Amino acid sequence: MKIRFVCLFTALFSCCTLFAQEFNARLTVNSDKIEGTNKELYTTLQNDLNDFLNNRVWSDAIFENEERIDCQYVLTIDEAAGSSYSGSLQVSAVRTVFNSSYTTPIFNFKDNNVKFVYSQFDRLEFNVNNIESNLMAILAYYSYVVLGVHFDSYSRMGGQKYFDMAERISNLMGTSEDEGWKPFGSDHNRYALISNYQDAQLRGLRELIYEYHRMGLDMMTVNTDNAKSLILEVLPSLQTMNSAKPFSVALQQFAECKIDELVDIFRSAPANERQKVSEILQSVLPTRSKDFSDLTNSSY
Repeated sequence: MKIRFVCLFTALFSCCTLFAQEFNARLTVNSDKIEGTNKELYTTLQNDLNDFLNNRVWSDAIFENEERIDCQYVLTIDEAAGSSYSGSLQVSAVRTVFNSSYTTPIFNFKDNNVKFVYSQFDRLEFNVNNIESNLMAILAYYSYVVLGVHFDSYSRMGGQKYFDMAERISNLMGTSEDEGWKPFGSDHNRYALISNYQDAQLRGLRELIYEYHRMGLDMMTVNTDNAKSLILEVLPSLQTMNSAKPFSVALQQFAECKIDELVDIFRSAPANERQKVSEILQSVLPTRSKDFSDLTNSSY
């Protein structure tokens, strides 16, 4: 009987591990700017949103526990009026490079136009066929965008179904009063971001995400020189796409994610390679040149 019980427990544990949810997310609600309010409300909101992100099944993919996507959300509340709130949301995600403990950033984006209505102990649910909460729509949207980038980094155009879901949410919310969803309301809002990922002219970005991660970083432990050469070979497509569609938000998001990493990879490379990487970053992020100035430092 004891052996039979152990076997049953092992099977159940394995099943739970096999179908673990996609995210290992940590969401923090920052209400420091709001004085004289019920701080327990923000604690409840934070706990419920973490449960939503980590316990919902977002895809039909099978994730082992150790394969869950590490991501962080920081919801900063700037203003509160009754049950109405406004602020910003910072979303970041990383993925582990094959055969290493190194994690590489795959998404990092700040949404400065987050508005929502919330009362303590509200049920925080999301149904794409009946969207009742702007906040939940925003979180679901970014969850699908992160899944899209994540799967693109492992297989060519592998994140398509998740970008499609993010686009569907964006389209459904386009008639809301939230400017973050408005078509052409901004070149840096949610609509603009998903439009970039779905734009045929920017298909090369999603190709780059795959080649940079799967053919470049993931091969670093196999042959470092070849991996660096591959990254250097595919990186100019970023500059080419930026020339065709200047300052596209998705291009900027990718470049901003990779500044520190590219500096580390090419810090000791020959001067011509460092110069090439610097020029590519400069074309996409002209105001961030100090962040990659090490690449043109003559002391290397």
